[in-house]
Amino acid sequence: MKTDALISIKGLQQVDNPDTDEISLTTEGRYYEKNGTYYLMYEESEVTGFADTRTTVKVTPSAVTVTRAGKYPSMMTFEKGQRHMSLYETDYGPLTICIATKNIDWSLDEKGGSINVSYDIEVQHAHMSTNSLCIEVKTVN
Repeated sequence: MKTDALISIKGLQQVDNPDTDEISLTTEGRYYEKNGTYYLMYEESEVTGFADTRTTVKVTPSAVTVTRAGKYPSMMTFEKGQRHMSLYETDYGPLTICIATKNIDWSLDEKGGSINVSYDIEVQHAHMSTNSLCIEVKTVN
């Protein structure tokens, strides 16, 4: 059964310098489990630069997939030790990126939990940035 949830997202990005860009968002969304797979769904906002976009996060025992539908559709798959190609829509057109996942750590149950992913992004086989994604989920009853 889908449950209302409070979802807090923090994304960190470090490009080839010591400075780190951070985006934080707390939003309402939906959360549920089906056959051992957890799903989060929420609407993006101007804060993330993806207004009018619905994001779905799918968590399986071995991977996390983030799918965006709307103005900037994309699908990013994170699987520890694996590299996945992804088409990433921008204002300037689509960009093919490679996501090299270093680590995934998650703990979810019927009340919520957390998801932590660390990964590198490569563009045309060149390292672009080191990133982390932290998501906290709390069900609202």
